[in-house]
Amino acid sequence: MKTFLTLIIFFFISNVVISNETKEIIMKSHSTSDLKSFKLENGTSFSSYMSEGSWEDSLGNYGLSKCMGTVTRMPNNDINLNIMCESTDKNGHKSWSAVKRSGSSMAGGIGYSEIVDSTAPYKDLFIGTKCKYATNYLKNVSFTITKCPVSNDLYTKLLDLVEK
Repeated sequence: MKTFLTLIIFFFISNVVISNETKEIIMKSHSTSDLKSFKLENGTSFSSYMSEGSWEDSLGNYGLSKCMGTVTRMPNNDINLNIMCESTDKNGHKSWSAVKRSGSSMAGGIGYSEIVDSTAPYKDLFIGTKCKYATNYLKNVSFTITKCPVSNDLYTKLLDLVEK
């Protein structure tokens, strides 16, 4: 129930009016994940995180993703995610995003990502884009919605790429 309320708050907050100079790209993704962990004597657990999945966005683009990084769970159950994801679209363009989230549940929550590199055309406009996401898990499968505000100019250029 707590995760459900978190997701509702995410969508309520994220529906703030977007200015005339920006548009929002919405991405839905699903992935399976694997955690390999060990627990320290002080109660902290350290995990290696890996996932693979697929995504589609509001522009009509789609592709595959894989992520890897670390998850630290403190003795009070707070978590800290530090993940790098690689997304490859249907045209073979790749983008890398740094994904971060802190909170009290690995089962779901709200976080932020930032595009740190890309092979796509217009990458100079794309790199540095900051996105917010909400994710929920069912066993080892994640269900994630990501929202990225971009300039109207970049939105139009990316839409043109997808339609080619």
